Amino acid sequence: MNQETQDYSEQTRAIYHQQHTRIANDSVAMKRFINMFSTEYFGLDESFFKGKKILDAGCGDTAKVIIAMSKMGATEVHGLDLGEEFIPVATQSMKNQGVDPNNVSLKSGSVLDMPYEDERFDFVICHGVLLHLNSLEEVEIAFKELARVTKPGGLLYTVYGIVGGLLEAAIIPAVREYYNGNREFKQFIDNVSPENFEDAGIFVERMMKEHTGEVANLDILTSLLDVDFCVMLQNLIQAPVRLSVPEKMIREMYDESGFCVPRRLGRYVKRQNLRKYLAPFHYDHDNATSQLFWGSGNLEFIGEKR
Repeated sequence: MNQETQDYSEQTRAIYHQQHTRIANDSVAMKRFINMFSTEYFGLDESFFKGKKILDAGCGDTAKVIIAMSKMGATEVHGLDLGEEFIPVATQSMKNQGVDPNNVSLKSGSVLDMPYEDERFDFVICHGVLLHLNSLEEVEIAFKELARVTKPGGLLYTVYGIVGGLLEAAIIPAVREYYNGNREFKQFIDNVSPENFEDAGIFVERMMKEHTGEVANLDILTSLLDVDFCVMLQNLIQAPVRLSVPEKMIREMYDESGFCVPRRLGRYVKRQNLRKYLAPFHYDHDNATSQLFWGSGNLEFIGEKR
């Protein structure tokens, strides 16, 4: 790592430990996360994962990928993340979802130097981790590590986030800067909960009735601002590093690491909160409005190692 690059890895891990713990304890959010991963989404045969060796690099506390892969028949599942605080939460999360944690190996380690031998796994996944590394140079190092532990003929699935667009290029950076400079706003985001929005709704209803005589019912709106939505806000704002990894760079990393031309993936995410009204834009990243606000759309790729 470049000596001038500050290492935020431990701070990032601590932030995500708190976020993931909230998600792991919310059945609605966990159901959404687990259902995101399927053979249909990956474009694979229904029996693909049966008997396969799987690694979730940067598995987090929810163990969502581990749970999904286990339910799809993977016989050897591994999860890797920094520190050891994630292990008890991930273990309980698996138990909550009917997955035996004794059949899963959880290790402490970094995607920059993974404790696995070469060409170990049939399917390697790194979901939403690389964009929170300290630099693009670290992204390249981590990708080579992911490629190293993937078997020839095996698959590597990586997710990076969004590049460009009004939200990612202007609005989110401005909010993140305000979060880092304003104590009151930081405290609000660090503790944001559905109750905050319920209280705000009650306040608006009361003030409207008092000053205009109008009767407003904001229950439907506030019900769409759930735990999943609150953690999404934290996800966008709290992490100290949020890299933009260009699609060109992603494709070059696959090629240089010995993979066939990767396929870009996309899914229509079924949500229960306010974001369900944005799902069409997230899904169709070629739509003019989508490109204006969300730029590239979420960059997700899967490639087969030669």
